Amino acid sequence: MLRILLVVCACSTLAFPQSRKRQLKLFHVSLSPGISTNGIHGSDKTNVFSFNFTSGYTGATNFLELALISNANELKTRGLQVAGLVNVTGINAYKGLSENEIDQKQRSGFEANMIGAQFSGLINSVLSNAYGWQATGGVNMIHNALFGFQLAGISNVVYKYSFGFQLAGLTNTSYQSMDGVQIATLSNYTDGGLYGLQLSLFNRVGFIEGKNGYENSDYTGWQIGLVNKAKERMNGYQIGLVNIGGRMQGTQIGLINIYKRGKEIGTIDGTAIGLLNIGSFGHLSLYATELFPVNIEVTTGNIKNGRIVTTHKNKYVHNALIYSKGSSWSVDKDAQWALGYALRKYIYNRSQRPGMNEIWFYAYGITMQHLNEAKKKITKELNLISKPELLIGSRIKPKNSSVYFFAALSWNAYLHKESTEQVTEERELKFDNWPGVSLGLMVH
Repeated sequence: MLRILLVVCACSTLAFPQSRKRQLKLFHVSLSPGISTNGIHGSDKTNVFSFNFTSGYTGATNFLELALISNANELKTRGLQVAGLVNVTGINAYKGLSENEIDQKQRSGFEANMIGAQFSGLINSVLSNAYGWQATGGVNMIHNALFGFQLAGISNVVYKYSFGFQLAGLTNTSYQSMDGVQIATLSNYTDGGLYGLQLSLFNRVGFIEGKNGYENSDYTGWQIGLVNKAKERMNGYQIGLVNIGGRMQGTQIGLINIYKRGKEIGTIDGTAIGLLNIGSFGHLSLYATELFPVNIEVTTGNIKNGRIVTTHKNKYVHNALIYSKGSSWSVDKDAQWALGYALRKYIYNRSQRPGMNEIWFYAYGITMQHLNEAKKKITKELNLISKPELLIGSRIKPKNSSVYFFAALSWNAYLHKESTEQVTEERELKFDNWPGVSLGLMVH
């Protein structure tokens, strides 16, 4: 569709001969291509001011070009270009040339660039590079690189790399890399590196560098959206419902995080914060607290410094899903069970001695649980316990490398609706707090 529109706007120009010699004209006025003050050979003219009542075709414009329908420049555009429908820079630049001739022309340094600003109702297109602004109700296209800003009602497309800002109603694409910001309703995409921000429902990149990567880059990238994906590696930040990080040495925050561990010696792995983290398994715990006699906990996460050879401790960041059951007589007599989430950092000892590696640990973090009063039903009213906690544990036997005994101290903050004897009476919000303790076993 886009190609058809471009052809229609310039169909009357294709037969015009192209002269190598360019003449500078201060003013240019045209009714249509070929009917203008430049005559039928408009492609050999460079205009300072160009006014086109329908569509205009010329070699180049150096300051201002206006048209009701379209502007088409063969060589370059400098300054301001405004059209009701279409602006094109670089039209017919390679007409009649073979692939080898086109390659030779490019190697000689030819570039059909736009330096300035393009405004149109439907399409802005630049054959080579754009330095400045593009704004349209439809699609902006740059076949080489962007150095500036694109605003489109539908899509922005850059076929090489971008340094700047892309803002679109639907999609942004910068194929080779994106150094800047992409904001769109539907999707942002680059097949190369992201050095900046992507904000959309769906974001996809080839890779994101960061300080934890092998290159130890100060430049990093952010993806914020419903689904974020980094194909090769993700050393920056992902915030979304689902995050896919490839080899992840950055930070993921989401409901579901999918990742692989890094592989370069001397680098640390990233941090995944979410309910479900697919990449490595943490541990399984069974313990009792002052709230519930039975608590089952499953954690996912990864070791942060497993490839650092000079440290004496192994550091893990784990996300825990917790199911608790039994009578919570000490707090809420009506509570029957609870669901919870915990985020903790675990530090294990590291030793080269046989049987002594990761023989003990300590951990700290925060746990949140929602108490439910009916056995098979979730209580809809607020019934939340939050508690910072400190854990310490050790293997039961040195030769047993998996089973640990642990104890924990916590301080509980309980926010809930106060019970009342009157069914119709509204329950008031109440806050309680108290110290807590946990004892249990863990398989790591």
